[in-house]
Amino acid sequence: MLRVLFSLAVLVTFCDATCRVIPLKITLDGEPQGCKDEHGAMHDFDSEWKANCEKCTCDKTGIQCCNTFMKPVEYDKVKCHAIFDKASCHYNVVEKANPSVECEVTAYTS
Repeated sequence: MLRVLFSLAVLVTFCDATCRVIPLKITLDGEPQGCKDEHGAMHDFDSEWKANCEKCTCDKTGIQCCNTFMKPVEYDKVKCHAIFDKASCHYNVVEKANPSVECEVTAYTS
């Protein structure tokens, strides 16, 4: 049962992600061979990559990047606070007075 709940949580996480689109730039040089991201890196069509806590894809319309994390929204905000860990792309919700103690979160949003 725990595996089923975990699988559903992961599915909801990726289905409810916030996404952004970077349209493909057509140049006068001819047909583009892929997508250029905002850092200048080229990506082949039909490729996927992860960067800055986002999963990105490149296709003939451009780049689509969706965040890979959920933000906690329902927790005791008086007693606790959320801290984002860029290395793991995850929010930790801990007590303000004792950061070694995790707080219960009952709802997340993208």
